[in-house]
Amino acid sequence: MKRTQAIIIANWCLSMLLFFTPTSAQKNFSHAIERSEDAARIIASLALLPDTGFPQELIKNAEAVAVFPKIKRETALFTQVTQGYGVISSRVGNGWTMPAFYQFGGGGYGNPFAQNDTFSIILLFMTKDAVAAFEKGGLPLKGEKKALEGPVGAITDEQRKELQGAHILAYAYFNGKLKGTAFGKSFWKNFGLNPDNNINKPLYGMKGREVLGGKEVNAASVPAGIDAYQDALQKYYGATK
Repeated sequence: MKRTQAIIIANWCLSMLLFFTPTSAQKNFSHAIERSEDAARIIASLALLPDTGFPQELIKNAEAVAVFPKIKRETALFTQVTQGYGVISSRVGNGWTMPAFYQFGGGGYGNPFAQNDTFSIILLFMTKDAVAAFEKGGLPLKGEKKALEGPVGAITDEQRKELQGAHILAYAYFNGKLKGTAFGKSFWKNFGLNPDNNINKPLYGMKGREVLGGKEVNAASVPAGIDAYQDALQKYYGATK
């Protein structure tokens, strides 16, 4: 049993190494464009479903919004690996920054009989402290920075009171349905965010945290489609806080 667990851990480490290794597809930005456009479609879909999407008052007060369109979850025995790529934009002035590219990955305990699947993760960063904490990468979603389960649809007074002071709210999006998801337990136990600077630096000439900090990006030098996520946020949630 110990040998089997060691093999699982070794395979998990290998998968995470590959997860954080740049590929040739990333270098030509085709994956970056796909991520931005996929994230934009998710934002647009949820904006058109007010009764089953984000509470308007939450996303309109968010300091940053992250969408990881294709999260892959695989389970071997009782060990689960979850990983995916996505984009994050922070609120600046009357709009949003260009998308900074980030990676989402981790592992924990899982149901050995659960099917491997693909879904989306959405994070609302509700405070400037939360944005500052994850900008440099390596942010474990635990303790004060644990992602809490985000409410769906109309928010109640009780939920509003419970969420006072919340740093990060998390959602899973699967088969067209949004569901609040709390990190920190069972197979959501160990997760973290890291900047995908193998894309950010050659694309923008700066790191992800600089993009989110509002450093000016030369839009003329950015390939078409990269700004799809920024445009979607601006269209549906462009109002200032």
